[in-house]
Amino acid sequence: MTTSIFGTSGIRRVFKNYSESDLMFTPAMSLDVGLALGTYLKGGTVVIGKDIRTSALPIEYALISGLVSCGCNVKTLGIVTTPTLAASLKFLNAEAGVVITASHNTPEYCGLKLWNPSGIGFSPEQEMEISRIYDEKDFIKINYDQIGKVTQINDTNDLHISEIMSLIKFNGNKLYVIVDPGNGSGCEIVPRLLGEYNINVTTLNSQMDGNFPGRHSEPNKKNLMKLSKFLKISKEEDIGIALDGDADRVIFLDENGEIVDPIRLLTLMAKYYIQENQLSKEQMQVATPINSSCLIEDVLKPLGCNVIRTEVGDIKVAIALRELGGFIGGETSGTYIWPHFHYGPDSILTIAIVLDMMTKTGKSLKELLKDIPHYPYFANKFKLTKDIPFTEEIHQKIISEINESLDNLGKKIVKINQLDGCRFDYEDGWLLIRRSGTSPYLRISGESTIDINNSIEMNNIAVKKMQKLNLI
Repeated sequence: MTTSIFGTSGIRRVFKNYSESDLMFTPAMSLDVGLALGTYLKGGTVVIGKDIRTSALPIEYALISGLVSCGCNVKTLGIVTTPTLAASLKFLNAEAGVVITASHNTPEYCGLKLWNPSGIGFSPEQEMEISRIYDEKDFIKINYDQIGKVTQINDTNDLHISEIMSLIKFNGNKLYVIVDPGNGSGCEIVPRLLGEYNINVTTLNSQMDGNFPGRHSEPNKKNLMKLSKFLKISKEEDIGIALDGDADRVIFLDENGEIVDPIRLLTLMAKYYIQENQLSKEQMQVATPINSSCLIEDVLKPLGCNVIRTEVGDIKVAIALRELGGFIGGETSGTYIWPHFHYGPDSILTIAIVLDMMTKTGKSLKELLKDIPHYPYFANKFKLTKDIPFTEEIHQKIISEINESLDNLGKKIVKINQLDGCRFDYEDGWLLIRRSGTSPYLRISGESTIDINNSIEMNNIAVKKMQKLNLI
């Protein structure tokens, strides 16, 4: 039986130039993935982009070798953001795209993420077929005169910026913005976009470097302390913007240096979009994973907007938007999908939309968020004692333990959702326990609509129960 080589978000592993272990990502593995993808496509054009990781170069050459050996033509974009790669496929008439990245992971990681022409990532079914071909080495055979060609494309950032500016029009000459691309692939395109809008831009960690010398790639509270401090002491800056290594994630900080919760921002953007546009019933939908705050329902449902819950992962969000309709999707990690543009997460477009809101309303981000509630939310991860899949048997053990705890606290469970892990909705909050899709960790998250103490209590209970089950 074939086991998928893909996780929640593509392939993502520690790079080694050679390894006997399947747990590492090597050029040899990249070659076989290229052969498998080329076999799956049976020719056509594949667009390849990469982030700034030092290991991206050998992975790229091996991937190209596999693809052209199957008769595919390859268009290389060089170093680009993941949103730019996803947006470029419609311009370049490609059958598929591949970005070489490990997203927000540390420098020793590398990986691949595959994209359809619509900008949506490969579905689990597509990934499973690629995995089957990869495992069975069932590669297409071609002659020497059928080998594909490689073309370098140099103006993809121009195309991305141009299309964003054709959709979002404003003059930001009164805005003062500080951008922290985290030494990643957003170092070039984001300051350029802001310059096109006449925005006053200051940059931090804006030299591309695959070792991430300025800060760790993930744009979380710990890694954004310098950016936050700058905003607190600055008398000019209106907003801070931080990205991860491949710029599929974007985190915003208000003028006081406070990080804006991505689901609060998603809710704000959705509310603003509904107020500014005439939407059909099918369009009046927002998609977000099971681990997102319930504040999104509390704000948007009274406006007639349906909230679609999905498994964790931007691909799952994009698939729901494509199949069920909807005008925006987003995750707690800071990825946002705008289907009218393309189905990939696009931080670059999102930046333009947020700054456009501020310009058009004349309000700061803090002021715009005033009417969006903030529920005490917690999210932690713990190393698994053993790297195992979470079977139905494990889920039932988790359900039994948490049921007992909630009963003892007098909390009535309203719903148990096993869409992705086990989510327990009770009268004044929820708790989610799930295995990470990208690494051997257990993730515990949840929130309370009462207070922070209730959230802390629920987190502590979940941790003790998972220790009792010897999972962490």
